[in-house]
Amino acid sequence: MHKANTPKTAKKRTDKNPKIIKKTISKSDLENFSIVGKERKLPATQSVFSMLLEGKKEAKTELSGTLAVDGKISGRTALLLVFATDLNGEKELFPREELFKLLDGLRILNIKAVVIDTEQPSDLNNLGELADHQGGQIVWYNPRQDNSGRGREEKEIDRLLMAADMAIVFHEQHELIKLMMNYGIVIVAQDKSPLLENYKPNEETGNSFLFKKKDLWSVFAALVRALETHKFPYDWNHIIRQVCK
Repeated sequence: MHKANTPKTAKKRTDKNPKIIKKTISKSDLENFSIVGKERKLPATQSVFSMLLEGKKEAKTELSGTLAVDGKISGRTALLLVFATDLNGEKELFPREELFKLLDGLRILNIKAVVIDTEQPSDLNNLGELADHQGGQIVWYNPRQDNSGRGREEKEIDRLLMAADMAIVFHEQHELIKLMMNYGIVIVAQDKSPLLENYKPNEETGNSFLFKKKDLWSVFAALVRALETHKFPYDWNHIIRQVCK
């Protein structure tokens, strides 16, 4: 198992990674993530929606290496983004100890997680290495340490967002939520955003999986609900349609 998966080891990630070259430019909130998605629009027609699904499929195929857990790709492995900090690094969005416990709990789930965190050393020199990353279930990515250059980074962020199935958003970041939705990403978040409606399987309504309290067990339960639905392609695609409305 990858060393970053356990809380005990994760606490030590404050050590500097000598392979990483830290950027000297300042990064405002959502910087390159917003730049990448600013021209994207939610699909308006069935044909455009089908193109979105095909694009997500192709992006996941390109990242099939990073979807491998211990060298194996397991069925419908979900690619999860976890936004642990705001992207300018000024604020933790979820208590650090709770985050490590949450990530440790992912070991029992059929999931691959990319943790976007500006306060931890990155497992990658840049997102271009993600496709070849054959580690465990958790990959740490620090956008402030990406050494690929702005243009290349934007391209890789676009591919990552296109491939992602779901994202945990711990704070009411409306612009970030809009961006994720533009890529057909299903959000796991607190029930405070007017953009999100909790999915109700019996009524086939809703576009996200929401939790009332921002604590470890509430977040984990919402994520498990999302993964249970992700097992069924028809139901999952229906939710993506709701996201795109």
